[in-house]
Amino acid sequence: MDKTSIELLQQQNPFMSLNDITYTILLQEIVCFRIPPGSWINENAVAKQLGISRSPMKYALSRLEKEGYVKKSHKYSVTGFSIKEYTDLKELCFLLESYAAGRAAVAATDNQLEELRELARQMNDVCRRADETPRDILSRTIMDLEYQFHLKLVLFADSPLLSDLYEQIKFKLFRYRSYMIYNPPEGYYDIIATDHLVICDVLALHDRQLAESILRRHLNFFNTHFLKLFHLNSL
Repeated sequence: MDKTSIELLQQQNPFMSLNDITYTILLQEIVCFRIPPGSWINENAVAKQLGISRSPMKYALSRLEKEGYVKKSHKYSVTGFSIKEYTDLKELCFLLESYAAGRAAVAATDNQLEELRELARQMNDVCRRADETPRDILSRTIMDLEYQFHLKLVLFADSPLLSDLYEQIKFKLFRYRSYMIYNPPEGYYDIIATDHLVICDVLALHDRQLAESILRRHLNFFNTHFLKLFHLNSL
């Protein structure tokens, strides 16, 4: 997180305000676990890192507080995990993403299915090299590929309403997913290396019910291990 983060977002969207850029950068840092739950946020230090005044910082933190990502006592800190919030997100996720997989199985074009398969291949390659990749780089890469895969799966379902609903939960959802990616259970990389390829194989069969079923199985793996990890770290 530095001045280049701002420059990159400005290149991607020249019309984005500095307030929104600052918000986006902080949100990414929180969702990607670079600012872990419970961490204090030093407004002056972050503003200095980004080369901005405190005004955009105040806007970003106020917005993040309203959305539940940070809380304020005498200063701002990243909100901790909540089993209630996770349970609510999990239930929505099972409904929305399995529905998206079913629709994508019949609505996605061959080119779109190939886009998903390419992401799955990249995931497979990254996971196969897990032992020789620095942990931080490995975690960030896997999380980025996971995010792209699930986001495209929803997009290729060809339902604007579904996309709008998913947009409202995707960052909170991936904040919880990143927790497990940074604390993977035994055998995680072997499973994740092939799981997305299996999903692509099933989507290619154009069977709606089978696609919904395979996505629920995929999500259930995450859910089972997340709950174990959450329980252990709460003791």
